[in-house]
Amino acid sequence: MNSNVSIETITLINFRNHKNTNISDLRQFVVLIGENGSGKTNLLEAISLFAPGRGLKNAQLNEIPFLKNSEGYFEIKLEIKYDTGKIILHRYYSKEDKRKNSLTLDEEKINNSELLNYINILWVTPIMEKIMLQSNSEKRSFFDRLTFNVNNNHLKNLSKLQKLLKERLTLLKKVNYELEWMSILENKIAEISFIIINDRLNFIEILNRQLLEIKKPFTSCLVEFVHKLDSMDQFVSNEEMFVSKYSSVLEAKRELDAELNKTTHTINKVNISIWNNNNCDIEVKNCSTGEQKSILLSIIISVAYLIKNKHLGRSPILLLDEAMAHLDDLHKEYLFKELSKLESQVLFSGVSRDLFNNITDQTVFFEMKDII
Repeated sequence: MNSNVSIETITLINFRNHKNTNISDLRQFVVLIGENGSGKTNLLEAISLFAPGRGLKNAQLNEIPFLKNSEGYFEIKLEIKYDTGKIILHRYYSKEDKRKNSLTLDEEKINNSELLNYINILWVTPIMEKIMLQSNSEKRSFFDRLTFNVNNNHLKNLSKLQKLLKERLTLLKKVNYELEWMSILENKIAEISFIIINDRLNFIEILNRQLLEIKKPFTSCLVEFVHKLDSMDQFVSNEEMFVSKYSSVLEAKRELDAELNKTTHTINKVNISIWNNNNCDIEVKNCSTGEQKSILLSIIISVAYLIKNKHLGRSPILLLDEAMAHLDDLHKEYLFKELSKLESQVLFSGVSRDLFNNITDQTVFFEMKDII
């Protein structure tokens, strides 16, 4: 079975330790083999920069160009094949000449949010295996990213909320600000906040339903997402009441927010609990490292299915960085089976071919030392 959307060719120029790398003839499963520092993760990071945000390393673009290149630029090109045709995605970044910076699809400029119309990219990295132990803020960012892969408007709404909050704080700094405009801003913040809250809760609901499909030996989970809205949580299903209440709270907090230069009462304050079963008696943070990794992969697989269902069968591309480490043969067999059913193209990284003994004949191996 072949993937229904796949990267056919990857070209990197001046990207971290990739001076000039080109790999092609890719299959459904692509395995990058090499020692630590050989450039496996760097190649996966390059692909991840065709998802909204800052990629799997969360890096600033000016940190990326090949260090020995005095011109300070990099290029990434992906040739992508669909059942119905092909496109070319290209990203160019220059430290020296910002005017040249561009993201294009078939040589036409697009913005980051438009990428989701053409491709969805999910990834698992070693640092993500600690998501169960991280702060609520970090968990929220993790689930927001998963949400906007299923609901494209979620990304736009998050960006819109941040702009409105920033505009409100700028206005609060003025000695005599226009009260009417402040009220309008706060009403807009409340309206977009209502949408974001409900999009988050709706996503968690469908994710939990999809997680019920996870079979052993993998470990499933149940996610609980609770916004810290004090007495307003009872209004999250009533837009008119919520907007009225939240606007009043923002008005009451103006003096404090101006003094602290931050919005003290936002919908980004959340409590997120992840349980390893539907009885909610064991939090995943108290489970073994192996169970936590299994649950993370279960979440990513479940979201991949949601993406495929949402986009009329278009599967996401998955980047699994060192994800095979510490998985036994049963878990590997289940993972490969699910990835094949998804029809997703998957790029793995690993230090040894032995980690992929169970993989199908739809696999191509690349030794990183041969292509950098």
